[in-house]
Amino acid sequence: VAGANARLELQHFMEDPIVQALLATHPSLGRILRPLHTMLGLRYPPSIKRPKSTKPRPKRLRKPKRQPSFMDQYKINPDGSIDFTPEQLHEILGPPPPPVPPWHQPFIPSFNVKKMWRKGP
Repeated sequence: VAGANARLELQHFMEDPIVQALLATHPSLGRILRPLHTMLGLRYPPSIKRPKSTKPRPKRLRKPKRQPSFMDQYKINPDGSIDFTPEQLHEILGPPPPPVPPWHQPFIPSFNVKKMWRKGP
């Protein structure tokens, strides 16, 4: 009921000749009244309609239909594993680590009894 009363009051307000003269001299007041008309479900009277834009709208840039996927550069096997080329591995992991020096033979103590148990000083 309150919405119906507000609609009628706004319609009577817009029909007032003083308001019509005010809107004719200051069309920017329509910016305030347009949301009220929208909220109450009324059509805009010609005095508050937005003027047509003189500038054409800029063309909207369209996205490509399908952007290349990050995974397209890799070969994916049917079992889900990925085969990398040496160049791709170098790109992903960085340069290979420096070579590790060869390991020496592990120390195996000798159990020479003569050396271990010397006689005398």
